Amino acid sequence: MEKELICARCNVGLEKAETKFSYLGHEFSHHVPKCPACGQVYIAEGLATGKISEVESMLEDK
Repeated sequence: MEKELICARCNVGLEKAETKFSYLGHEFSHHVPKCPACGQVYIAEGLATGKISEVESMLEDK
């Protein structure tokens, strides 16, 4: 059972939404928990050290 994530700013539940990320002029998107009220996103540690880190390394190597 997944724990519900709550926005600290708005006190509402986060909803999965496709979110665009930009790094060194390149964009990619991923579904992440996002506050429907203020747009704040939650990036889990696994995503930050996995996919995002992978894309970052690939772009910096170019």
